[in-house]
Amino acid sequence: MQYQVIVLDLDGTLTNSKKEITEPTRQALIDIQKNGKTVVLASGRPINGVAPLAKQLRLQDFGGYMLSFNGARVTRCSDGKIIYNKLIPPAVCRRLLAYCFEKNLQLQICDGMIWKVTKMTEQTMEYAREVGVIPEVISSMEEAGWENGIEGFMATSDLQRVAEYIDQYLPEIYYVNSEPGCVDIMASGVSKWRGIKILAESLNIAHEDILTVGNYYNDIDMLQHAGVGIAVANSLPEVKDVADFVTEYDNNHDAVAEIISKMLHHEYDMIK
Repeated sequence: MQYQVIVLDLDGTLTNSKKEITEPTRQALIDIQKNGKTVVLASGRPINGVAPLAKQLRLQDFGGYMLSFNGARVTRCSDGKIIYNKLIPPAVCRRLLAYCFEKNLQLQICDGMIWKVTKMTEQTMEYAREVGVIPEVISSMEEAGWENGIEGFMATSDLQRVAEYIDQYLPEIYYVNSEPGCVDIMASGVSKWRGIKILAESLNIAHEDILTVGNYYNDIDMLQHAGVGIAVANSLPEVKDVADFVTEYDNNHDAVAEIISKMLHHEYDMIK
């Protein structure tokens, strides 16, 4: 089977522990695009954290796409057109933000190219330096910017208290672990696989023609439902359990380049 679309998680999958794409992996992905395959980056990161990596891989030149914030937004790289965008309703944003300001909890606001935080922590600053984007620190509800709603939030240092509030009071949203010590908060119904399905319909691509790669909890649904789902060697056991294949190498040793090579040699051809 010749898979037409390759969907890649970023942190812990495409990038190494330094949040970088190594040259062998970058070249393998450029070569596969030259051969007519569509590459999609699917991440829990906001769009401004995905776009620099998409540019490195020249997705804008080869018809690639970005699924940011776990599929809350689907963007075409060639012209920036938004294919899909599901926002958390303004009233829900207001309630969550009001609670976090009242309790002095950190909440990260992700909406398009906007990244804001209710307070800065060492952990957030370290991550910001790694991805090359520094968030704006806000001190009031008015600075958040939610007129039409917000794509999503992230909680890190205070994630447990934020999650407990959502569980008790906000059924309109849900959260998922995207990496250790971090939860992404989205509108109900948002997921990487839902974003992929919407993109596949717009491209008239069958689900069987899609290959997905991931390593963490927020990747499970796309590994389960695509034509083939591959877990990199450093994946969580729960992710490996649902994957069709597990790579020999991890994200620090070009697991994605390994996948491209095996795909070209038809080692992932299968029927679910």
